[in-house]
Amino acid sequence: MTDDEFLRAFEECSLTRKEWTHEAHVRMAWLYLTRMDSEKEVFERVRTGIQKLNAAFVTRALLSCMRQAPKNPNLSGYHETITVAFVTVIASRIKSGEDFAAFRERNPDLFDRAFPALLKHYSPDRLHSAAARLEFIEPDLDPLPVV
Repeated sequence: MTDDEFLRAFEECSLTRKEWTHEAHVRMAWLYLTRMDSEKEVFERVRTGIQKLNAAFVTRALLSCMRQAPKNPNLSGYHETITVAFVTVIASRIKSGEDFAAFRERNPDLFDRAFPALLKHYSPDRLHSAAARLEFIEPDLDPLPVV
């Protein structure tokens, strides 16, 4: 899938759950960061796009009668602190003119689902807390990079 096709599928919520991998999250954020001038707009697109796609997954599951919707919508997959912190770290590592393959090769820690790039800044308890899921919480170990 080309970058344009991928972003269109993300924005139209036509990605499948299988396609919505951790790498896809990073790719989406990287694409917005490298294509848009306004960081504020990037954060808004990432935030609302993930929430919208997660809601589409729940709706599809209900319609197909294959799974039940999460009892707590806050556990549907969206995590505010991870989203904001990850986009911030990705933004700090972007090099002008670099393509996604080169970015991926240079930043393997961003593609590790155990979040080593974030655990440099957050203790596991703080990062995975219920409060961090609902709203952005500042790091407790090391400040996030300034973009």
